[in-house]
Amino acid sequence: MIMKGLKLSNSVYASKMMMGNGLDVQGGRLINNRPDSMSGIAQAAIAKKAMKRMEKIDIIAEGVSMGDMRSDMMGEY
Repeated sequence: MIMKGLKLSNSVYASKMMMGNGLDVQGGRLINNRPDSMSGIAQAAIAKKAMKRMEKIDIIAEGVSMGDMRSDMMGEY
């Protein structure tokens, strides 16, 4: 069956509209390169967890710094 006169310029696969949304056509197959979708609540939870982790790291770094200062001071006397 030969179909002549088909205009595929408005086809979903031929349009440039899909460019930029993470879907690519490679070898006639649709490749999904989109990032994983995540709800706003999940993003907020991840941000909160990252902030809490940074606070812990800052507290530990400050403690190490204070310990170094004390050991330097005790070494002089």
